[in-house]
Amino acid sequence: MKKKRFTVKILTVGMMLAMYQTASAYDQETLNLLKKNISGWNTKRLATPGHIIDLSRAPLENADLSEACLVKANLKGAFMKGANLKNANIEGANLRWSMLEKADLSGANMVNTNLFEANLEGANLKGTNLKGTTGIEQANLSGATLSNNTILPSGERAGSRWSTLHNAQFVSEPERMFVHDTSPFTELSAPFYKPFPAEPRITATTETGTRTSQAAFSDLNFENASLDHADMAGANFANANFQKAELRSAKMHGANLQCANLDRAFLKDADLSNTNLSKAMLYAAVLTGVNLSGANLEGASLFNANLEGANLEGANLKGANIMDANLNNATISPLTILPSGEHATANWAIMKQAIFVKP
Repeated sequence: MKKKRFTVKILTVGMMLAMYQTASAYDQETLNLLKKNISGWNTKRLATPGHIIDLSRAPLENADLSEACLVKANLKGAFMKGANLKNANIEGANLRWSMLEKADLSGANMVNTNLFEANLEGANLKGTNLKGTTGIEQANLSGATLSNNTILPSGERAGSRWSTLHNAQFVSEPERMFVHDTSPFTELSAPFYKPFPAEPRITATTETGTRTSQAAFSDLNFENASLDHADMAGANFANANFQKAELRSAKMHGANLQCANLDRAFLKDADLSNTNLSKAMLYAAVLTGVNLSGANLEGASLFNANLEGANLEGANLKGANIMDANLNNATISPLTILPSGEHATANWAIMKQAIFVKP
């Protein structure tokens, strides 16, 4: 009897981990080029707009990075104490947990950056554009200097009141006009979408033919992974680990995230409509502006989660832990099921500073 030749090809799981799993540290070659010549660095950035810049946990203390193009760079946990980032373009960069004590960020473009738990103690933020920045309320701004030319996340100019509320200093200087950025690096700020297989397949080839079956991404580890804008609609991630993962604007509608670990994950503006998040761990997750309409959150832990501006119309929160969760301006409808198992009411929404809408 002939032996069967059996070849199994796993087509997606390994590739996906390799593509999306965040590297444990910075790329040395990238760091060397940045430190060597800013002009050469900027030229290369223009020539390779799709190249992913990984400078996570990079040692950049006192580095001269003035006017450097760091658009969409991964600077998570980078050590940039005392660095010169004057007039640098850092738009859309990930500065989560970065150390920027006493850094000079005057005139820098920091539009749409992630500053969650970044340390900006004593930093110079005069004239810095922080429009659309996320996580700034969790950042350390003690002793930082802002001016009337500093643009806040809201798009308004900074003032003494905002600065005082954030333990920062405020100084007045001649007012400057802000114009739309038309620099050569503007195109690098366009969203970079990465397709994500929703229905992974395992193909097995035998002597009798080819057999294909659907595989799941359950139990996989995506801790600290950078998955911004990823397309994961309809995928099966039951029990998967997304702890502290970056999932800004991710497309996850209809996905199965039952019992998944999304502890402190960053999911701003993600689409989680009709997603199964039953018994999921969402402790301190950033869910601002997230679409959770029709989502199943039964038994999920949302303790200390930020759901400001989220869409919870028709979501099932039965048995969910929402203690200390921020529901300011979240949208709730009569079809929303509360943790008590009852349908939401206008009074409950008002009590949570949410918005009650009728279908």
